[in-house]
Amino acid sequence: MVDFNSRILIVGAGAFGTSTAYHLAQRGYKSIRVLDRYEYPSIDAASTDISKIIRFDYNEPLYARLGLESIEAWKSELFDGLYHVPGWVLSAMDLSVPFVKGSIEVSEQLGVSGLEIMTTDQMRQRFPQVKGKLDGWNINVWNPTAGWVASGEAVVRLVEDARAKGVEYISGRRGFAQEVITSQSGECTGVRTLDGTIHSADVVVLAAGAWLPSLIDMEGQLTAKGHSVAHIQLSAEETKHYAPIPIMDNLELGYFFPPTTNGIFKMAHSKFITNHVPIGRNGSVISKPHTFVENPQDGLPKDIEATMRRNLERVFPELANRPFSFTRLCWDADTADRHFLITPHPEHKGLFVAAGGSAHGFKFMPVLGKYIADMLEGKLDADIAESWRWRPGQDVSGKNLAHMDPEMELCDLPGWQGRNRAQFKSREARL
Repeated sequence: MVDFNSRILIVGAGAFGTSTAYHLAQRGYKSIRVLDRYEYPSIDAASTDISKIIRFDYNEPLYARLGLESIEAWKSELFDGLYHVPGWVLSAMDLSVPFVKGSIEVSEQLGVSGLEIMTTDQMRQRFPQVKGKLDGWNINVWNPTAGWVASGEAVVRLVEDARAKGVEYISGRRGFAQEVITSQSGECTGVRTLDGTIHSADVVVLAAGAWLPSLIDMEGQLTAKGHSVAHIQLSAEETKHYAPIPIMDNLELGYFFPPTTNGIFKMAHSKFITNHVPIGRNGSVISKPHTFVENPQDGLPKDIEATMRRNLERVFPELANRPFSFTRLCWDADTADRHFLITPHPEHKGLFVAAGGSAHGFKFMPVLGKYIADMLEGKLDADIAESWRWRPGQDVSGKNLAHMDPEMELCDLPGWQGRNRAQFKSREARL
């Protein structure tokens, strides 16, 4: 159990870790230190992005309620100017249709009105910028209350508020966690970082997202998965043309955002990539992030880019052959059932886990730390604690989940290694 004088160490400065630090500081905890390899906003964190979707459409009441709570928090002064509400269309082609239907049912149960099922003809009529056939957009739900937030800047604001309340952030070699330290009795006593520093603590919260399985044995509960993101730079005239579109998200074909004010049109592929590698000497294998920050010469697999362009052609065919101005593999840690993993470690006293964003965690950032703090204080609602418990070996067959397509293994995909080598060398030469 924590108290206000406990030395609290948080590993990871993404959405989970930053929200935890912010809410603990608000509650009056005096000694909070956050470690991350990178300065905030941590450049490889899933949360460090130009935009993330904010919505409540879920087939699980827990997250629908959290979504509604978070939407109110995004409207607060702290995030002024970062939250935008163009509405969104939630769609599916096949495997994710039950999830979309379940989201409608849960919204009705919660008394939320305004959702509307639309045909593809109705979508084109309402949003005349959509010129594609929308083939594969087989169920479509319009939600006028959904929006997006400038996520990287939102993290910065939360960090700066936490720092103003006394939270310490450490980056670089001294912030790059390498090992969780435990005593002979099994109690967690701190973390060792790359420079050899031992950061001693009474409480350690592992919020390292996709990198967490590299730190401790997660018993297969977390899998690092990357999804492919690309930007297209629009002209001023094009930006004005596409500005009225909603967010459009087909859970099997990808999503598209309205352009930012400086003309960045963001899109992504909905199928996930894993990167399994051996670790240690016992033959264990985990999926480990392979990012373009650490590997700037690499790029999107060519087959993935081709699929993204085909999916773009289904909606905005005039953009399908435009060059990508930026690409990224955005990595998060998925659980089998998409529930978060926010729980004490079952073996090591003083060690806690706050992860499992499963490609949907960021939207809850303003409030998520409140629930993590409740977990640390031993007062998390029992039903929520049950959903977020330590739970290896889960059978999720038959569950109506989003993103049900099988993952693709990075090493099986062609055309990504060294794809950006010429661009990388040109940039190095300029420097």
